[in-house]
Amino acid sequence: MSTIKVDLGGEWHFSHPRKYHRDSSLKGSENSHDIQVPGEWTMQGFSLEPGETGIYQRDFAIPDNWKNSTVYLRCDAVFSKAVIKINGQIAGTHKGPMMAFEFDVTDYLTYTSDNAISLEVTAETLPDTLMSGTQYAAHQMGGILRKIFLYAVPQVHLSDLSIKTDLDRKYENAVLKVDASINCKQLSEDVSIVSRLFDPKGKEVKLNNSKHRLNLNDKGKTPLSLSFAVNKPLKWDAEHPHLYRLEMDIHSRAGTEKIVKYIGFRVIEVVGNELYVNGKPVKLKGVNHHEVHPLMGRSLNPELWKLDVELLKKANVNYLRTSHYPTSEEFVEWCDKLGIYVELENPLCWIGHHANKHWVKNAPEDNSFYPYFEEVAKLNIGFFRNHPSIIMWSMANESKWTHNWSKLADFYKQSDPSRPVTFHDQAYGGFNNYGSGKMPVANIHYPGTGGPKVAEDFNRPLLFGEFAHLNTYNRVEIVTDPGVRDVWGRGFKSMWEGMYASRGCLGGAIWSGIDDVFYLPDGRAVGYGEWGPIDGWRREKPEYYHMKKSYSPVKVHNLQIAATDLNKGIQLQVENRFDFTDLEECSIHWTLETESGQARMSLAPKQSGILTIHPKSNDLNGKILYLTFASPQGIEVEKCAVEIGEVQRNKLPFSSVAQSALHVEEEDGCLKVDGESFSWLFDMQKGKVKEATVEGETVLKMGAELMMLKLTTGECLTEHSLDIPFYNEVCSHWEVSTVTWTNLNDTIAINVEGTYDQAVGTIKYQLSQDGVMTITYDFESLIEMNPRQWGIVFTTSANVNHLKWYRRGLWSSYPDNHIGRINGEAIPFATQAFLSESFGQQPDNDWRYDANRLGTNDFRATRENIYWASLTSEEGKGMTVISDGTQGFRAFVNPDKTISFLLTDYTTGGGDLFFSGHYSNERIKLNKGSNLHGIVKLQLVKSNL
Repeated sequence: MSTIKVDLGGEWHFSHPRKYHRDSSLKGSENSHDIQVPGEWTMQGFSLEPGETGIYQRDFAIPDNWKNSTVYLRCDAVFSKAVIKINGQIAGTHKGPMMAFEFDVTDYLTYTSDNAISLEVTAETLPDTLMSGTQYAAHQMGGILRKIFLYAVPQVHLSDLSIKTDLDRKYENAVLKVDASINCKQLSEDVSIVSRLFDPKGKEVKLNNSKHRLNLNDKGKTPLSLSFAVNKPLKWDAEHPHLYRLEMDIHSRAGTEKIVKYIGFRVIEVVGNELYVNGKPVKLKGVNHHEVHPLMGRSLNPELWKLDVELLKKANVNYLRTSHYPTSEEFVEWCDKLGIYVELENPLCWIGHHANKHWVKNAPEDNSFYPYFEEVAKLNIGFFRNHPSIIMWSMANESKWTHNWSKLADFYKQSDPSRPVTFHDQAYGGFNNYGSGKMPVANIHYPGTGGPKVAEDFNRPLLFGEFAHLNTYNRVEIVTDPGVRDVWGRGFKSMWEGMYASRGCLGGAIWSGIDDVFYLPDGRAVGYGEWGPIDGWRREKPEYYHMKKSYSPVKVHNLQIAATDLNKGIQLQVENRFDFTDLEECSIHWTLETESGQARMSLAPKQSGILTIHPKSNDLNGKILYLTFASPQGIEVEKCAVEIGEVQRNKLPFSSVAQSALHVEEEDGCLKVDGESFSWLFDMQKGKVKEATVEGETVLKMGAELMMLKLTTGECLTEHSLDIPFYNEVCSHWEVSTVTWTNLNDTIAINVEGTYDQAVGTIKYQLSQDGVMTITYDFESLIEMNPRQWGIVFTTSANVNHLKWYRRGLWSSYPDNHIGRINGEAIPFATQAFLSESFGQQPDNDWRYDANRLGTNDFRATRENIYWASLTSEEGKGMTVISDGTQGFRAFVNPDKTISFLLTDYTTGGGDLFFSGHYSNERIKLNKGSNLHGIVKLQLVKSNL
């Protein structure tokens, strides 16, 4: 048959249920609206009451050459209950959200005219409740969400195809097993089956018993089992996703059916408290993956599925959990091709969990739920079992263990013994831990920093099914200071190191992969929020690089080396964290100023060794060696910078103002201190700097003011909003007690004592001939608080807005667009700036340029551990803070367009309730009487041109 598929995607007619007309055609009806399929109805402006039904309808034609064929209707996702009619007759019903299904519709079709198909889709059904789908998405999910099409096969054809690969004890040779049913609609039929296998390069692999013949004497289904010995096939794993192509031709008088499947030779085993792939233990470096797009909702397209897999693979992710429902066929196919392990989850979420209020009045132990649980499990196994990337099934998310789950676990073990199954509850502790000990893989969510130690000797592999939640619910911190996203990397790195070292920890999945934000047609922005290393538009956020670096399979441990004794070359301590890949399979590239080259080393997985680089230059002191490692697939998995000898960090891109004698006078309540090309004006009544100038240009307008910001967070609710207030206030109600000044050897010292509502103490200013102001502050807290930042704030003129910095980073190397990069520059608003408040508009800029009133993400983020940071005008006049790599710097725009900057002597990670514990070793509490102390060195500068 030349045409074997009819795509039913595109424009359909949609009838609102409350004005539903029962006539056979909805075309032309005033109650019929155009709607795109696939797509969510809510994202296209439709809304139904719970329990109401929306009617989809369209016409389609069938090719004439299908007349003697069997025709199936397949749909990969309807949400959530559907009655399918063809030409007015019920062809089937379906009630599982986000799950593929198909029906034989041959007997309902006509070839003499167009056919009519309708889907009656009910909103907010029990399956929706059992998935918590509408609740989770913060908008009504409904509609035909994935592809829908018809396909034709001969009247004799295969179904129920199951492909398995067994490996021998040495994991070398394989047996390829094919089980299926032969469907026959004729009384007697001779059938021949020809099987061919091709390796990843397209070369045919000889199969000794490739041809089979059989005679079918009855209509219906006849079981088929085939077995092929395959000598030393290339194995499939996430680092080497070798795919073979299996072709099967089924010949009969009814015609020929050709089946093509891509398979991977691999076996999954649970031994002790580890999970093995092809005989080797693996560590899962993962994320949870929701189907989400700001404008399309949970109805994606093939381009996005491919892009998601590519982005995550590039970030050194080797494992995905399809939270909290099955993903698409296309998505899994890309995981097969690119090499990512998949845990496929049923559309069952919060069964018996307090997060879903349904269970306040209903009992999860009710036996009536079990048939539906088994139905969705059976559909998932049948649809996805032939994909090598799927290494584990998940029965449900964050649900209460009951006998229903125990029974379902037995069903999985019988239906697919080739893969383990897991259940997302809490395997230990007092919360949601009701006895799921029979599961082959144990699970816990948000185990905290103590989790790896518990996992070490756990009696089963312990999967951290959700961990390292990104900053999400501390919304005011995020909009005020995007730097909390950068600081997340510190906590995540520490957590992952503990997980990697813990034998019983199988790994885990970050929560979550992509921001869960939806821009609804009614003007609302809803969802749990911006919890992904990737935003909804598929841009990389700061956490993305931290994930990539922490998950990196290559570690260079000595990133600072002495410039002496380099006769043997530059020797680097390298650790190979791949599960299967020897480093001799990787490409290693190095650059050192004008030199560059390729390096090679053989280093087995899970081993450490010495990589030696031999540059020609002997003068290496103060230079930086850059290294990149690329995987066998050509993906850059690691990039780092090695400092050799004494690397200069405090070389400023500006000139200090000229040193000169100081002229001091006090008048009109102010102290004026003039140098040759600079001046300070100090308000003696307010106890603050009023102005500073460089070559007659005002560069500073106010300071210093004490800032004490407490940790903040919110509840785990779908409260994403574009109208989140900033939290950026300095301490309130400053009252000066005394102000005194002295002039000693042409150094002016000003001593200020005063009180805020929050603290009492002193600020000492020392002004020297070289344009340096040194500020020493010493306060005693009058309140109790858990601080996120404290320090002192200065305000500059509006034109003093060019920010530059040099800092000590968590990593030795960063992408040029990362807000945490070691050195860089930013301005409050650039031509690329995109205001975050722009509702529903897809940005065409980099994430760092997203902006609110305080400036872009790049400008207003805290830079921790600065060596220096400066704010200057376009002409280069301004000030530089000189530090030692221990202080932080944060700039922001005020309502009057002036620029303020905070110099922190204490800063810590965000207050998000799920991740806050990862900073427990650095958190402090301010009690009444606690000391806040710091020293800030401020240098007036000008252009060095």
